[in-house]
Amino acid sequence: MSSIKKVLQILDLFTADKPIWTAEEVIQFFGLSQPTGYRYLRELTHAGLLVSDNGQYSIGPKIIKLDCHIRQTDPVISAGIPVMKHLCSLTQCEVLLSNIYNDEVLIAHIETPEGHPSNVIYERGQPHPLFYGSTSKAMIAFLPRAHIARLYESYADDIREADMGNTFEEFKSNLAAIRKQGYYLSHGELDDGVTGIAAPVFKNNTLKGSLSLVYKTSMHEIYNAEKLIELTIRAAQDISEFCSTEEQTMNFKLQELERSGIHD
Repeated sequence: MSSIKKVLQILDLFTADKPIWTAEEVIQFFGLSQPTGYRYLRELTHAGLLVSDNGQYSIGPKIIKLDCHIRQTDPVISAGIPVMKHLCSLTQCEVLLSNIYNDEVLIAHIETPEGHPSNVIYERGQPHPLFYGSTSKAMIAFLPRAHIARLYESYADDIREADMGNTFEEFKSNLAAIRKQGYYLSHGELDDGVTGIAAPVFKNNTLKGSLSLVYKTSMHEIYNAEKLIELTIRAAQDISEFCSTEEQTMNFKLQELERSGIHD
């Protein structure tokens, strides 16, 4: 493993459950020598990725700058926000744009209807469970076969616990079914009383994430579920098309969408 990779792995230690680490804890966790451990921490601190306060380290302000940069320049987010705003306004449901990174599913952007409380229990950047919920399953079903095989090799117990398959063949079959229908609908997999519909998002035929529509399960019988599924898939396709062509201003058939109702 390269020294650069080792240095960057230190950043993964800092979580909401443990936001502060001492140098000794970092050194012990990675089995580093003291000179190497202190050098890595010093490099991260000089880069602004960590800050030190009396020997205790926490995430630094450079992360804020990088977060602002990705919000402003990421082509999928840029393409997604106008589509999400329209879908949110049209359906009065919450809309999420998520991606997968290092086997972690992360929300990149959220649109919530004005005046409505949020149904989302995971904040932007907070990892989702990998094998539960529409947001995650609509992504992992479209991963390359080699990636799916690696997931099973690494998380077979988690996959069985999530009822996604007791064998690799069963896991592949369950994902193939999701892939065939082009979306995934879940009820209460992440939070009781919450339903999610998600479809994959691509950039130049490469999976980049998923678009999810989230609402109270109690409203599922009132809403026209088939129409919500159609609108979610169409919105995900619009984002895929626009970010693939790197369009910054998008005409995604507003009149057609506005003619589409969500109630029977």
